[in-house]
Amino acid sequence: MWCLRRQTRFRELIDVLDKVGPRFGSLLIAYAWIRSVPLPGFSGATAMSLIQEGRADDVLEYIDGVDAGVFA
Repeated sequence: MWCLRRQTRFRELIDVLDKVGPRFGSLLIAYAWIRSVPLPGFSGATAMSLIQEGRADDVLEYIDGVDAGVFA
């Protein structure tokens, strides 16, 4: 069971990387952002910590909001 959960989280991480990678011009820089930058509105949580909690959809919605200018 834990293996399936790990695979799901990995897939979610890839989905987020696919979405933000082009913004940073490098998957390595995008990965660093996911791991280290606290997202506003999530009590200091990073995208990675949210993904690990099973909240990848929240991260993707946040990114869509930024694209739409909601969080600008």
